[in-house]
Amino acid sequence: MPATATGRRALFACLVLVTALGALDQTIVATALPEIVAELGAPSRVSWIVTAYALALTAAMPAAGALGDRFGHRRVLVCSIAVFVAASTACGFAGDVGFLAAARLVQGLGGAGLLVLPQAVVAGAVPARERAAFLGPLGAVYAVATVAGPLLGGWLTDATSWRWIFWLNLPLGAAAAALVLTAVPADHGRDERTRFDTTGAVLLAAAATGLVLVTTAVAETGWNPATTTGTALTVVAAAVALGWERRAANPVLPVGLLRDRTVLLCCLLALLGGMGLFGVLAYVPTWVQEVYDTSATTSGLLLLPITAGIVAGVNASGFAVRRWGSWRPFPIAGCALSGGAAAALALLDGAPLPVVAALLALLGLGTGSFMQLLVVVAQDAGGARVAGAVTAGLAFVRETGVTVGAAVLGALVARAAGGSYAPVFTATAGCFALGLVCALALPAERLESES
Repeated sequence: MPATATGRRALFACLVLVTALGALDQTIVATALPEIVAELGAPSRVSWIVTAYALALTAAMPAAGALGDRFGHRRVLVCSIAVFVAASTACGFAGDVGFLAAARLVQGLGGAGLLVLPQAVVAGAVPARERAAFLGPLGAVYAVATVAGPLLGGWLTDATSWRWIFWLNLPLGAAAAALVLTAVPADHGRDERTRFDTTGAVLLAAAATGLVLVTTAVAETGWNPATTTGTALTVVAAAVALGWERRAANPVLPVGLLRDRTVLLCCLLALLGGMGLFGVLAYVPTWVQEVYDTSATTSGLLLLPITAGIVAGVNASGFAVRRWGSWRPFPIAGCALSGGAAAALALLDGAPLPVVAALLALLGLGTGSFMQLLVVVAQDAGGARVAGAVTAGLAFVRETGVTVGAAVLGALVARAAGGSYAPVFTATAGCFALGLVCALALPAERLESES
């Protein structure tokens, strides 16, 4: 742990910048896609610019956490920044969509480390009870960066060129690497002579790749023989990967920890929260534009109440846990609040926009109050030795929820076009209802002042 308050502040500033870099690039290209198509052509393949980053990010998360546990989180984080910056440079010089998508794939590999390892660094530097307050703002940064990405991307594209969306990462990445080397405590990881679970990493990456490809295809074309076959192959790949990880001596994803009730329930809550909140986030602007006949700018502004709710939730729960140590009430109350807000949105379909904004803020507040807290609780239950793997596992499960939720809700949105969006919010409320069941099953434990 940093010995002084100055050291703690430097560590926090470092991890905020690193997290923002990884989160921004998930959404920053969205508003630049028309300009990219106008310059590079190939409109039929432009979706791969977005999908390639998401695919690599999800697939590489387990490996990033395991590598950090083995070789040291600081060392692997610096390498992740280097890969991210190098790929960003290549993205900026892309001459066709195929090269840009390939560079985005590599950028996502580095981005996985940027999103997973900061939380693992905190696990080794901050006591468990204080960790919730320390990680809370990082969760808020992730939420704000995800929503702000399209706005920043649009501004950079209009003011300069879409290429600066990627070149901006060069000075920011250099600053992040310098901060990591000076502010993050050195850790040496486990015995580097142990064999890395390469087979497990490849199998998990294959399963994650199949999930992203299948859900994207189903959202675009619906169910057909090709998507059905792809789904079956993905299920088989996931079963093989989990079976391998159960038997591996040093698994990339320690599925054996799921025998711990707390870790298992945290993973289920992360999955359901990802499906419920981040799934619906993708479709709020479309919903507002279609139902309320607003401009794109106004519909985008309806994301701000959700973001404000998330920021308030992660910070309030973090500081409360630091003071009292008790954490179980937050996932219970959070799931109930988010589920109630989603149900109200379904029942009050077509309500005035101020009412909609208030309900969206409650949806964000409820989910924000427990999503980041799950990381701290699972880290504490799993132990410091596998903090990176546990953190990566939760992030992997959450991103899986986001992917599946976006696909399922996307199918409901397609059916709702020109009609009621109530089924979308009903499905969201169902996710949080299941989450409430999981939250009620959590043990009534406390986080102590020391790790």
